[in-house]
Amino acid sequence: MSRRFNFTGRTKINKEDVRAIIERRDDGLFCNMDLMLGNYNLRVDALVVIEAERGRALRLRHEWGTAGVALSSWKRGSEFDISSMGDSEGLQFRVLVVEPKTCRLLASAEGIKAYNEGELQLPTRSLLPIRMEDLSGGVWELEMGEIPTLILDSGLGTKQELKSSPILFAFLPGVIRAILVNLVHEQLGTSNDDDDDGSNDGENDCSTWLNLGATWAGVSFPNTENYLDIDEWAQKATIGFCQEKKLRNRLANFMSDED
Repeated sequence: MSRRFNFTGRTKINKEDVRAIIERRDDGLFCNMDLMLGNYNLRVDALVVIEAERGRALRLRHEWGTAGVALSSWKRGSEFDISSMGDSEGLQFRVLVVEPKTCRLLASAEGIKAYNEGELQLPTRSLLPIRMEDLSGGVWELEMGEIPTLILDSGLGTKQELKSSPILFAFLPGVIRAILVNLVHEQLGTSNDDDDDGSNDGENDCSTWLNLGATWAGVSFPNTENYLDIDEWAQKATIGFCQEKKLRNRLANFMSDED
């Protein structure tokens, strides 16, 4: 479907009215989008379009059905084959409700994260996506964009191999500490006056990380831009993370097996 949409004058669909559920079967990846559109005064013949996207470069579009079927109750549309997008990590979805002839956008929801079938508590998108690159002899780098991303040197192996390897465990404390330090400084330097239309979901990820840091440290991050205070808090949170994940035991067992 190659039509272009006019994004002016749209209504924001609350994320509570959208559920993206992913299922892997028969070597394919499929998405089912559940919608409840009764609160948005939409035309019954309005076309609902789902877009799966990874960053800004990879995007796949699917016609879900018409808005009218989801005005009175939750409704699941036709299944969306997203196998061509690769694995589910890093995928996000958009819901676009448009006039069928003019393609004028009536309503939308953006930055929707998918969940595994039967396990709605856990998003399929990793809180810390991993990307493989040639780091010219380096081991790992941290990219602080909309979502913190761990970049590993491609010479270490494949992403799937590293995800199940104790090698990754050794990197994580430093990575976690760097993420928390960066996000605290970013949070303290963010103006509360910025207008948020919900189209950028990075703040949700920031809050998730900082809430996890507070849990690991046993206290919320310091409300000061003093670097030493922030670094001390991040270090305490990192130790809490290691204790929760039993990283020392995992690495010790790995070393024992190597002997």
